Amino acid sequence: MIRDGNNKSFWQSTEKIEDFGTDFKELTFHTIVVGAGITGVTLAKELQNRGISCLLIDKKNPGFGTTGGTTAHINNFYDTSYDEIIANFGNDAGRELVVGTHKTLDYIVQNIRKYAVACEFDTCDFFLFSTNGKQTKKLDEIYRAHKQLGIKTVEDSSIPFDLSFEKVIKIEAQGQFHPIKYINGLLQAYKIEGGAFLLNQAIESFNNDGENITIKTSDARIFTAKNLVWATHVPPGKNRFNLLLTAYRSYVMVFKLTDPPTALAQAADLYDPYHYFRYHVSSNGNYLIAGGFDHKTGVGENSEKCFTELDNYVRRYLGFSDFVAKWSSQYYVSADGLPYIGRMPSEKNIYVSTGYGGNGMTFGTMASLVIPDLLEGKENELSKMLSPGRIKPIASVKSVLSVGINASKHLIKDKLKAKQVEIFDTIPLNEGRIVTFENKNLAVFRDKDGGGAH
Repeated sequence: MIRDGNNKSFWQSTEKIEDFGTDFKELTFHTIVVGAGITGVTLAKELQNRGISCLLIDKKNPGFGTTGGTTAHINNFYDTSYDEIIANFGNDAGRELVVGTHKTLDYIVQNIRKYAVACEFDTCDFFLFSTNGKQTKKLDEIYRAHKQLGIKTVEDSSIPFDLSFEKVIKIEAQGQFHPIKYINGLLQAYKIEGGAFLLNQAIESFNNDGENITIKTSDARIFTAKNLVWATHVPPGKNRFNLLLTAYRSYVMVFKLTDPPTALAQAADLYDPYHYFRYHVSSNGNYLIAGGFDHKTGVGENSEKCFTELDNYVRRYLGFSDFVAKWSSQYYVSADGLPYIGRMPSEKNIYVSTGYGGNGMTFGTMASLVIPDLLEGKENELSKMLSPGRIKPIASVKSVLSVGINASKHLIKDKLKAKQVEIFDTIPLNEGRIVTFENKNLAVFRDKDGGGAH
């Protein structure tokens, strides 16, 4: 396995993934899935399970992108905390997300058991802690939201890491695994059951006539399908996600432990950016995985400085010295803190799954509980909440857009505000309107791709 980045990840160092490309003669499918990370692989297998003919395509190898660089936490809570989710989306939405999250975690366990995937899966508790009064106030808000929504969380007096703290809560029954071994196992099952998989082939072009999608790959083959899923983070072309996604980079280091940890555990503080930790146990030994110093991609970026700061932090507070691996990985944050999973706005047969923040293993798997139902004409409260076409609440779009660059590296004018996104979304495609923005009348045209200009 190779991955996107200059440094080898821990998963890359310990696991070689075989070439899963398959020979097939079919050129027409029900659905084409582009991207073979956690989202695309899980989705392709689920579609196969439902009897939906599927082609999985990746321009590199499985796990090349963020999946190969994750720290592989499988949590039932998110970077956007539940107190924030309740404030922005409402209590009912918070409960719906909790239910969907538990289904997602159960689904991962079911896959591991059903396909006998040896992926170093473990369960443990997560310790979220504060180090000062401001953080403790936030921790109390998170704790109240967890109790309100029924997430198994208790106050505790210690953590299984040698770190000082002011207050700590223990969030029970979290998961973790080796991400490449996991998607490896799903791909083996997908291949054995006749799944079509094309490796090292980019999409040179695609056309959607509203009924069928035609794509041309870099080896000049042409495939057609009724539906297409972009499991590639930012979907290509001009679309609303150029505005609503912001790229971040996180830094990770792994240290080998001399002795097994007293208890398998995960932890994080409430700094901004926060530090996060977990133990990992494999046949090769016991490890500490530590990460943090996240920042917006391209903003004050100095990778070596971030690695040095992370290394200093671990050695100062945790005392580990047996270095194993270091790497960084890019992820995407949505405007309102929840991912966009479902049908692409203004497209009836194109789907997208993106904006996971630092929770890619959970949200990437959740896509397989949302998109297949939509393909079968089923919609539920979870799919409505995560819909890529949602307009409100856009809780944090202002800060997302103020960066001045976005995931597709388009320049965004400083004056662009969240209100503009709402204005554009109220204008029919291929039509123009006179709108008022910042006390000025503007002529705005929305093209067929959902973009706007004035």
